[in-house]
Amino acid sequence: MQYTENNYARRTLGFVERMNQLNDYDLICREIENELCWYGLTSNTIMKIPGPMDNLADGIFLNTRPTEYLDHYVDQNYLVKDPIITELSHTVKPYSWNDIRQKRRLPKKQKFIIDEGREFGATDGFVVPIHTMSGELSIFSPCGENPDLSSQARSSLEIIGMYSYEMLKRSLIQKQKDKITYKPLTLREREVLSWVAAGKTDDEISTILSISMTTVACHVDNAKHKLGAYKRTYAIVQAIKLREISL
Repeated sequence: MQYTENNYARRTLGFVERMNQLNDYDLICREIENELCWYGLTSNTIMKIPGPMDNLADGIFLNTRPTEYLDHYVDQNYLVKDPIITELSHTVKPYSWNDIRQKRRLPKKQKFIIDEGREFGATDGFVVPIHTMSGELSIFSPCGENPDLSSQARSSLEIIGMYSYEMLKRSLIQKQKDKITYKPLTLREREVLSWVAAGKTDDEISTILSISMTTVACHVDNAKHKLGAYKRTYAIVQAIKLREISL
């Protein structure tokens, strides 16, 4: 097939239109995987870059790299050594693995980390950094054996990456919401939780509502149980999300 600029533009628009019709997480993943194959990108990871206290696995939206490789990556703590990841501190623009090889004089160990991708048929890859205004950083990171990473392909992949991230995030948030089943709070439970959210102590709430501190604690515990929360702060967050209380 002859690659032309129109091919890329047409495919990218078609991808966006198809994705707009999907809500199911698995179907979205399959659509992303199928589209990337056209570029010769056979493995992909979309994930949030974890903070110092975060677990890498908890921030993965999608991964089609071999599980054994990912486990090895975590065990070796490659995240802080991998030049593909550390490059994120130098740029906010998309880049390829070969861009890093050509631009930086990499130590042997860092070259080895990149070259380990050959174990699952990946000789080059592409990274789209995804920044949010809150400071959160995620990446769209597909790879394959000699993939098409021409300038036209890169423009398309940047759009595909950003859109894939947003669609996956939406589907996961919806999935989480669908899982939440709870009994509505009673009027008294809402009153007590509202005062807790306002920073009042159990003693203060008991005085305000003319009930005992034991009763206040009981209402809080019942609300936590209904909201699936093990801490008061999380119960407040859940109650606000579910519009049981407002600040």
